[in-house]
Amino acid sequence: MTAELYGRLKLACLLGVIGLLYVLPIVMTAYGAFRTAPPGLPGAFSVKGLTDAYSDPRTYRLLANSLWLAVSAGITSTALAVALAWISTRTRAVLRPVVTPLVAVVLATPPLFFALSWSLLGTPRYGLLNSLLHTVGLPDEFSVGGRWGVWFVLSLKLCSLGYFILLGPFLAMDHRLEEASAITGGGRLRTLANVTVPVMAPAVLGVFIIGFVIGLIVLDIPLIIGRPSGFRVFATQIFDFANNDIPPNYAAASALALVFIAAVGALVALKWRLLDRRQFTTVAGKGARPQPMDLGRWTWLCNAFIVGYALLAFVLPVLQIVVGSLQPVFGVNRFSTDNYRELLADPQVLPALANTARYALIGGALAVAITLTASMVGRHGSTRLRRVLELSTWLPWAVQGIVLSLALVWTFLSVPFLHPLFGSSFIVLLGVVVAATPVAGRAVDAALAQVGGELEEAGRVCGAGPLRTTAGIVVRLILPSCVAAWLISAIQIAGNFEVPVLLSQPGNQPVAVLVYHLNAQGEVTRAAALFCVMLGAVVLTATVVALVWPARAAVRLARARRTAGGLPLWAPPPARPAGPHPTRRNALTEETGGVQSWPLSASKD
Repeated sequence: MTAELYGRLKLACLLGVIGLLYVLPIVMTAYGAFRTAPPGLPGAFSVKGLTDAYSDPRTYRLLANSLWLAVSAGITSTALAVALAWISTRTRAVLRPVVTPLVAVVLATPPLFFALSWSLLGTPRYGLLNSLLHTVGLPDEFSVGGRWGVWFVLSLKLCSLGYFILLGPFLAMDHRLEEASAITGGGRLRTLANVTVPVMAPAVLGVFIIGFVIGLIVLDIPLIIGRPSGFRVFATQIFDFANNDIPPNYAAASALALVFIAAVGALVALKWRLLDRRQFTTVAGKGARPQPMDLGRWTWLCNAFIVGYALLAFVLPVLQIVVGSLQPVFGVNRFSTDNYRELLADPQVLPALANTARYALIGGALAVAITLTASMVGRHGSTRLRRVLELSTWLPWAVQGIVLSLALVWTFLSVPFLHPLFGSSFIVLLGVVVAATPVAGRAVDAALAQVGGELEEAGRVCGAGPLRTTAGIVVRLILPSCVAAWLISAIQIAGNFEVPVLLSQPGNQPVAVLVYHLNAQGEVTRAAALFCVMLGAVVLTATVVALVWPARAAVRLARARRTAGGLPLWAPPPARPAGPHPTRRNALTEETGGVQSWPLSASKD
């Protein structure tokens, strides 16, 4: 078999896996919209599902609600992300070192946690926020229900993802562009609006597209916060069609899901058309590190912005969940650990925790491996192949959440050889891997963009094959980013509710589904306690990784130094010999006849 044929065979296998994971569910969703029977049962093709979905006047009200939420949350979250990225990279605010760890915690927090905590925070009279308002003499009837509550909570959550997408471009941007604006008389705000944001257009538009799509298809926040107040969106209607209707109307649910698929395809095509032919180069051959600017008396405003975001996105939600978990009934200020003891005695809790850990650890690793493979193939392929693979990593946004769950139901119940796997842990794992791919892909792509092609060329010149070059050079260089992508993906999988809610069975349910059922049954304090247990496990895992990884790197460096010197690992480093370095001394003697012309103590070997 020739090398060219072998390469084509590997590419065909990769495209086959991509098609099975990302394209087939979309095709099956469209297939299900035209079936008269539920998945796996004999039926005929019909447009009844389309007519049931789109002849109902409520559909268009729900579509208007979804579009309003997508646009408003996309704009607000993008603006918040730009502001935080600018403060973190361009100012000398005292609290700017706190921004990245804070936003990382918010990103890792499951959306269901945000929904549950803010629904409790905004409970009139009994919520923690209303208790604080009552303490200072203000009315205690504040509520986060309805469309504005959903918009507010979703914007806080989406901002964290946008921040990390914008952080790399803001750090890499040549600060001389902003200096040129300042020389020509542009103020700080004018420079931000006319220079910084425009040259960041690809990243900013990408953040808005992601925010728009998530706002269009999000389920958990509208389900917990919006629906009790009468605010319904497309995703909650799909959930009702597939989960609450008797019998489930899968055809109508699939017909509504086609709107999401068309919207994401149109947005990606728009991104290609607007941005691919324009130049947005901000990293030139001459290096230039970003220089933080002194905002003078306005620095306090940046610090206040950071404090406000920390309170709203992290401090208050965590306090409310912890306080609620210690209450026997929500609002009754008599604290105990009874909820935790009841959870440990519940036979469903420990299996749910084990299932969540398995899905998160294995699923996060698989998501990173798939996106890394696709990115490496696209890196060395043609423009058409690169676009196909890029679109494949965007497609999960089109079938995120409840739509992806519905698509997998159609796929596994309609394809004969996949039918026996339905209801197993495998289908849940597959669903969460596909759902985590976009986030893992963005992290891996950002890391790969920093690795120069000449490093791989050097490996090939030395006789290494493509696999060895990738594993020995590229992967080792971006390994910290891959570990971070795995950790973020694993945490998001651990809190994923929308995918397992239709795919899991009582024996393989994760914690998020169990929390939703407890909340729906009115056991809010037990749901809060279960969330605290899961978040404690997540924090413990992240802490172990944060401590072990630097220690592992230090041990490897020390071992390499001792091995090179022929000394054991515990031996102290050898003393540096007195006098100039032999090689440097030879070079000097040729020029100066043995006379040293500059102090070597100021140089590094």
